[in-house]
Amino acid sequence: MLRRTAFSSSNAPGKECIFCRILSRKAPSHIVYEDSKYFAFLDALPFSRGHTLVCPQEHGETIWDMKENDIAELFQVASRVSKAVVAAVGADGFRFVQNNGEAANQVVAHVHVHVIPIKMEDREEFTGRKRFSPEEMQATAQAIRTEIERNRIQSSTHEDRDGSDG
Repeated sequence: MLRRTAFSSSNAPGKECIFCRILSRKAPSHIVYEDSKYFAFLDALPFSRGHTLVCPQEHGETIWDMKENDIAELFQVASRVSKAVVAAVGADGFRFVQNNGEAANQVVAHVHVHVIPIKMEDREEFTGRKRFSPEEMQATAQAIRTEIERNRIQSSTHEDRDGSDG
């Protein structure tokens, strides 16, 4: 039986986890979002332009390693990031994918949610990973960061208006 072993498979200690190394800036990445509990960065081998991974900063291998309220927060962050990703790359929709364990094709043993933007013409294609130049990755990451900031400002403006009516 052929077993796929990734750099950060479940047998790798947390300090060797590629996502933990990205968070600590010991591995290269294109981070598009970060707060005190979660971070998001472009997938190095994306299914589409803008394919982003959203992770908790605290290392845990599967979603079962998280508290239920933290799982909810992870998906709230993924939802906010998805809006920015879709706008930044001009997608028509998106997929959330969240794998747990090697049997489910979880390659990196650190909880993460894939945000995969999809254009209408590409909706039947979900098989091959793509490669983008470092310049394309940087431009995409910057466009997503810009959209996240724009959405944050719009959200706080709406909250201010909602609060003043009460």
